[in-house]
Amino acid sequence: MRLALCQLNATVGDIAGNAERIREGLGAAREAAADLVLFPELALTGYPPEDLLLKEHFLADARSALDELASHTQGLIAVVGFPERAEDVFNAAAVLADGALHAIYRKVYLPNYGVFDEQRYFQAGPAGAVLDIGSERIGLTICEDIWEPGPPASEEALAGATLIVNISASPYHAGKGAERERMFAQRARDNLACVAFCGLVGGQDELVFDGHSCVIDHTGATIARAAQFEQELLVCDVDLDAAAAARLRDAGHRPAARRTE
Repeated sequence: MRLALCQLNATVGDIAGNAERIREGLGAAREAAADLVLFPELALTGYPPEDLLLKEHFLADARSALDELASHTQGLIAVVGFPERAEDVFNAAAVLADGALHAIYRKVYLPNYGVFDEQRYFQAGPAGAVLDIGSERIGLTICEDIWEPGPPASEEALAGATLIVNISASPYHAGKGAERERMFAQRARDNLACVAFCGLVGGQDELVFDGHSCVIDHTGATIARAAQFEQELLVCDVDLDAAAAARLRDAGHRPAARRTE
């Protein structure tokens, strides 16, 4: 499978400008013959949008922009971060393909420490989710979801996902890139799954985002890495058959190993 990870510099509140950046990323991913393109957490609104999320018109504008972006996904599958307005507001990932919105995943773990205040603005999603692309099964996560060991990533892996994607707006501090990669490598080994992380770049108030998007194989080895602090489209081919084959040799990672209590 060919992945494209579009780490971009989204501006908080500039829905039109962010949508244009996403459109450009879709075009570049199509030119690269990617099967799946990832955009960062809340790429459509910028991160963190904070009290803008309390304005109905802002949420409605984001949804309208998302629906328009879907029309640019002919022959391509895209995962785009946006705030979903439903019975509440959710930090969500939209799955766009063949000109339409096909599915929405809602972030499960909402950080509420340090620079994060997500529980003020969002409702938590219920569980992990998987996406089937041809014969491949992909697990969806947003930022904090993969920092936590176990579900939702482990549930997705047990459901057959051999690739866990993570769209993120992970703030930078000294050494953060290496820290993230070590964590992703551990999650990859734990779940015998490849991990693809697409991060935000730029800054908002006191926060700086370094990008450093990367792809890790099921053994924990880094097979592709984007630059820090620069917009970039990282294109990488992943061998998901290798992860599936490895699971045959480890019964604990096979779906049949699940037990019903």
